[in-house]
Amino acid sequence: MSETTCAHEAAPTAPHASAHPLISPLSARLGFAQAITDIGRTAAERELAHRLPHEEIAQLKALGFGALRLPDDAGGQGLSLTELFGVARDVAAADANVAHAFRNHLFLVESALRRADHPFHARVLTLARQHKTLGLSFTETDVPGAGARPSRVLTMLAWQDARGCYTGSGKKVYATGNLYSDAFVGTAVESRHGRTVQYVFDRGPGVGSDDDWDGFGQRLTGSGTARFEQVSIPAAQVFAVDPPPRDDAAPWGYTFHQVYLTNCIAGIVRRVLHDGVAVLQSRKRNFYHGDADLPADEPVLQALLGRIRAYAASVEATIDRAIAALQQAWDSHGTAGEYDAALAASFAAAEAKVVIDDLAPQIASWLIDLGSGSAVSRQAGLDRHWRNIKVIASHNPRLYKERLLGQNALHGRLPPTGAFF
Repeated sequence: MSETTCAHEAAPTAPHASAHPLISPLSARLGFAQAITDIGRTAAERELAHRLPHEEIAQLKALGFGALRLPDDAGGQGLSLTELFGVARDVAAADANVAHAFRNHLFLVESALRRADHPFHARVLTLARQHKTLGLSFTETDVPGAGARPSRVLTMLAWQDARGCYTGSGKKVYATGNLYSDAFVGTAVESRHGRTVQYVFDRGPGVGSDDDWDGFGQRLTGSGTARFEQVSIPAAQVFAVDPPPRDDAAPWGYTFHQVYLTNCIAGIVRRVLHDGVAVLQSRKRNFYHGDADLPADEPVLQALLGRIRAYAASVEATIDRAIAALQQAWDSHGTAGEYDAALAASFAAAEAKVVIDDLAPQIASWLIDLGSGSAVSRQAGLDRHWRNIKVIASHNPRLYKERLLGQNALHGRLPPTGAFF
């Protein structure tokens, strides 16, 4: 037999493994590799001990994670929207709680970049440039029924003439990320002229955040109750509301929220694959009815790991499609193609959520199959992946997305224009 037709040629040599298998080259180039690695290494331990990631989030702030979309000459890195989601997915693969906690801040920055000439949004960008993060003082509606809209927290800002400032009080539920925020934004009616205004105020006296979120997943996002008791807001940080959008402007302005959350789930799925490799490599005993001495050499387990890898790649490709559509919508802002691009992005976000919300929990459950009894230890914390996926997915459940997609295919129904679409 000739050398070129030998049936026993050596297998190709495996490429050198990356020092940071969860981290993209972009995150490494930006200097985030060590921080993300550290966050990932302690994620299970923090989950078990319920240790809030104050230090981890502060480290990402200091590195400029919250300012990545700002131009180079304005204190940022000038990343595209697509690149931002790539770095955020790396953070989510390390710890989805940490990535999730930045969502509202990053959306506020996105909004401000489009309206940087408005003083309210200029203030948002200034805080981002200073590596501070912003939380919301909007709340979920207390009005039951379909079509209800979020209500204000600081309903009225009372003018304090002697102090030259406004004061306000209120309470926000589901205040994701507020526990870690340096400043807060919202809208209210101010008492001097009865106008609806926008405001920005710094964390200070009267601001409190309760760690009372009792969900079974995403337990470290700071999604508890935010309390504002007679907080002081300087008059210079109270602004006129944004002008109404153009008649021909695309009305879908909140697709970012949904894409960001689904992107976090994609990060968790990437971590499931990483943990699956570690589980097989660490197991030293196989079942007596297996075909190999070591689990890592067991054909059925190798096949399951391969299935996890393939599904994880499909999940990332699916969310990348939605991100690309959102990037196109961003690039089309203010042009004749804005409406169609924004509508396409809303549908792409819904399609990605339907698919990924269905697949991701299954992928996380395969991780337990891969490890058998070795994977159910509370210390290992591998169950957190399934729990975190389900909690993130509960934001505007996929059932409503499926209904919309079907109604659009049949009757041309358009998506709602509120948050998460």
